[in-house]
Amino acid sequence: MSLSRSVSFTQAAIRTATIANIRGLGIDLVYVPRITALLSRKPVYLAKFTRRILHHAEYNRAASMIESRERHDLFIARCWSIKEALFKSLDKSRQSSFQMRDWNTIDPGSSKPTVRGEAISKDEDFFVSVTHDGEYLLAAVIRGQSKDSSQ
Repeated sequence: MSLSRSVSFTQAAIRTATIANIRGLGIDLVYVPRITALLSRKPVYLAKFTRRILHHAEYNRAASMIESRERHDLFIARCWSIKEALFKSLDKSRQSSFQMRDWNTIDPGSSKPTVRGEAISKDEDFFVSVTHDGEYLLAAVIRGQSKDSSQ
């Protein structure tokens, strides 16, 4: 994904949300070789690490990527970074009960990644943007009040 594509999506998200609607902002930067190194440890550690951070749908996708020799390290780095940024966008009270595996990053390889989780209240929306260049991946999450609840 190009940086300009990512920036334009974020600008569009900000334009559609008023300042009063923004409840939180989270940004996370990942050094992808760090994730690659974690994943190259013993298989027992790999299973434990991925079960701790991946939603069951993400875990299944990562497993299929490993079988087909796709870049699962980049996929897992995206999931990690989106969830870290999501965590940073939450209020302190919700951060205390946050579990990465409870959140699903819907197709984080697409041009418009989103997150889903049972902990999302009906009056909030999440705007997600991801970009990567070389060995670095950046995710930004804006947590806002949904339009339906602000009227």
